[in-house]
Amino acid sequence: MVNSKDKPSRNVEAILQLERETMEGIKNKDADALSKIVADDFIHRSPGGVDAGKAEFLKSVASLPVKVMEIWGEELKVSVYGETAVLTGVQRVKTKSADGKEEAGAGAFTDVFVKREGRWRMVLAYSVDLPEIARD
Repeated sequence: MVNSKDKPSRNVEAILQLERETMEGIKNKDADALSKIVADDFIHRSPGGVDAGKAEFLKSVASLPVKVMEIWGEELKVSVYGETAVLTGVQRVKTKSADGKEEAGAGAFTDVFVKREGRWRMVLAYSVDLPEIARD
């Protein structure tokens, strides 16, 4: 018999693993890997932007004009509501342009996952760029 307390922790770990795979897919500009994570009805949304469906999102990642040197998540929190999971956090990224200029950025995000046919799929990603804070 499965302990009901074990199920959420497995779901939480599954969502965190998908987020790691998502960040790795972005770093590698790997639309095929990301295609396995995002649902066909996926939407990417950001303030002031136009909603991007799955195809547009995958194309934008594959054609990023910079090399992603590092990408990672901080303050990651997962809430599971039955067949729906919500992941919030801060995504940090370090990039390098073709001319060698390095930049760092951060964005707050919310990713929504739905369990379909036994597998978690990302159906919505919402992100907001954060201002860079000077560090000593």
